[in-house]
Amino acid sequence: MSDGTRVPTLLVGQSGGPTPVINASLAGVLDRVASGLGQPYVRVLGLRHGIEGALRGDVVDLTALTASDRDALAHTPAAALGSCRKRLEPEDERGVLETFARLGVGWFVYCGGNDSMDTLSRLERAARSRGYSLGVYGVPKTIDNDLAGTDWCPGYGSAARYWATVTQEVTRDLAAMRTYDRVVVMEAMGRNAGWLAASSALFRRDEQDGPHVLLVPEVAFDETRFLGAVEAALSRVGYAVVVATETIRDAKGAYVARQVQGADQFGHPIVTGVAETLGHLTMARLGVKTRVNKPGTLQRTSVAHMSAVDLAGARLAGWIAADRLASGLSGSMVAMPMVPTSNATHDALMNGWWGEGCGSFGAVPLETVARAERRLPEDHVVGIDGLSDPVTEEFRAYLRPLVGVPPPALFRL
Repeated sequence: MSDGTRVPTLLVGQSGGPTPVINASLAGVLDRVASGLGQPYVRVLGLRHGIEGALRGDVVDLTALTASDRDALAHTPAAALGSCRKRLEPEDERGVLETFARLGVGWFVYCGGNDSMDTLSRLERAARSRGYSLGVYGVPKTIDNDLAGTDWCPGYGSAARYWATVTQEVTRDLAAMRTYDRVVVMEAMGRNAGWLAASSALFRRDEQDGPHVLLVPEVAFDETRFLGAVEAALSRVGYAVVVATETIRDAKGAYVARQVQGADQFGHPIVTGVAETLGHLTMARLGVKTRVNKPGTLQRTSVAHMSAVDLAGARLAGWIAADRLASGLSGSMVAMPMVPTSNATHDALMNGWWGEGCGSFGAVPLETVARAERRLPEDHVVGIDGLSDPVTEEFRAYLRPLVGVPPPALFRL
């Protein structure tokens, strides 16, 4: 296969479920291209809908975006280029690389999660086997926070801030209506990890604040224990807020959710309805009125809850990926470091990390990310007795810097 390098081109794509800050990483890639720091790039193209766009040759030229364009892009949720959940099959590899060669693509940055890093790794191997010179680098992205080899994932801090905030708002509403509404069940995304559901407890002050019951995939669901925890909260405070990850299972490994609608292209089960299942259970067994809240895609699109720390880290990750490709590095994903302070601001983080030359950002081989899943440590979750704080101080210490400056505490009479 010939290497079409008439116009040295950097290609960037987005894949998987979007986050509030995924476009900040795209802006960071463009920042590096615009910086003029001895770069090899002449042009930067964006893939429409990830690897699916590569099969169709569907790209957009991003080279001329201005600094103000990039700033506006960074503060826009969802994947501006369009996303996909397509698995790269062996028969697709040649078509993708032929598109790359025709466009003069010598470098490829892909922003995504486990499956996207698998796609990127396979594409690098395919290019090498065909004698095509292609540098690839991954940028982590997921609200699930479940990628291996990185201390945190861009997107998680903002989604966690959403959950930490809205859980307290929902709790105040339930407390006001407890003579009628008694239980609220809230369903969080997270695939097989409970990081996002656990973040709902970050701003909990005492037993009057939810969540009273936290259900995560790392702890097997027990119906008797669950109902006992709800009853304990109802008896003590008069209401109960339940937060559950969508994929919780019982001790036998069966999903608690009523519906498992097949699987996606990567083999992940499509599980729906855990909040409804738990809501019906509490109404049937405890005889109390129960509401079900499913934020759905709201939890990954809320600009109002965007974390300044998350935004800064996501943008820097894009910059670093493009910079490392320019230095001749390939085959890894940017690994995010822990942030230095719980009160860090966007500007302070940008200045601090730039001042260190981004040296605190690590690298993890793509194969490591593709084949692993980073789950919530069991010692981060206390229990589900309905009264105790459901998470440990160790978990709060981890999460506070990623969420950033907390909002004012809600007043109670």
